Amino acid sequence: MERWFGNNPLYQALIGGRRYYKCQQGVAWKKTDFLYIGDRVCIDDGVSIIAPEKLHIGSDTGIYRGCVVQAVGGCHIGRGCQIAFGTIILTTEHVHSGAEALPHGLWRYVKPVIIEDFVWIASGVHVSPGVRIGEGAIIGMGSVVMQDVPPQAIVMGNPAKVMMYRSEEEFHRLKEAGRIIDPFAQSPLLRIPPVTIRKYGKELKRFGYDVSDGNREFYYDKSAPLSQRIRPFRPEDYTAM
Repeated sequence: MERWFGNNPLYQALIGGRRYYKCQQGVAWKKTDFLYIGDRVCIDDGVSIIAPEKLHIGSDTGIYRGCVVQAVGGCHIGRGCQIAFGTIILTTEHVHSGAEALPHGLWRYVKPVIIEDFVWIASGVHVSPGVRIGEGAIIGMGSVVMQDVPPQAIVMGNPAKVMMYRSEEEFHRLKEAGRIIDPFAQSPLLRIPPVTIRKYGKELKRFGYDVSDGNREFYYDKSAPLSQRIRPFRPEDYTAM
């Protein structure tokens, strides 16, 4: 449907409203619950937010199933961020030195977390109290972020360390062009990298990816019949997104 009617404003309004409704099912959040919440914010079903009144969420941001945001100490999530499944963000830390009880004391240190614009946090990440993640940074799957992350850095590991930086030129070009993905939609575009072909060349066809003709790019249409859900990518598919 989207590849035929994707440019129609009425269709976009209807589909956008449906996606928003589905994303909000089971989540009784209101704008007044938050310190600030922008437009087109997707808070998936199954997200736990503690102290939303201390949570700032910028526009076009998605927080997905299984995430926990403990915002008691203050949490700022910028615009255009993607926070994937099972990520935990903490903003307070229990006191143990000079404690009045066990296993920890009655007091907690307040340590706000600041996540700047256009940050991508992959699944299963733990963000420790007091951390600032710079604009455009990428946090690899399963990382434990215990220190500040520089802008546009790509970090991973436990503790997370800088592995490389994304292209600054490309980042600013996309930022200035306003190219922000829809937090309510899953991207249907799939590309098969050479390493996958070398490792799984025989298995790919069984999974629906026939690369024998040299094609490496596919479109996954989950609304199509099962046998037709994966097909070669066509340039006009961009207009359907």
